[in-house]
Amino acid sequence: MVEQALTPTDDKLETLLARHGGCFRQSDVVDLMGLEDAATLDRWRKNHQIIAIQNNAGEWLFPTWQFARKQRRIMLGIRDCLAELTFEEEFEPIRFFLNPMKNLDGHSPLDRLRAGKIEAAIMAARRYSQA
Repeated sequence: MVEQALTPTDDKLETLLARHGGCFRQSDVVDLMGLEDAATLDRWRKNHQIIAIQNNAGEWLFPTWQFARKQRRIMLGIRDCLAELTFEEEFEPIRFFLNPMKNLDGHSPLDRLRAGKIEAAIMAARRYSQA
């Protein structure tokens, strides 16, 4: 697991990620997911099917909370939400998933996914992108 400064330098973002378990390095995710190499992971990142952010050294980091480790996959609903989100900055999905929302009764989209309320999180992603 990595604890390095992120780009953009944003103490709030770094604190938010740390509070939710930090990030994995690319090699950690390749091992966790049982992938042959990082090419699949790079493709998922480029196609917005996984959440990643670069640190100041240019290394891609992957928030730990998006993975269902026992099943060796990305948590159900993450990709569905990412498909609905439009964003210009790589850190925007992180803020979307981790910040409480009024339309989710004060819960974050990640809270809703963990509670099995996938459709509620997807609807929140749609509303977020329309705002």
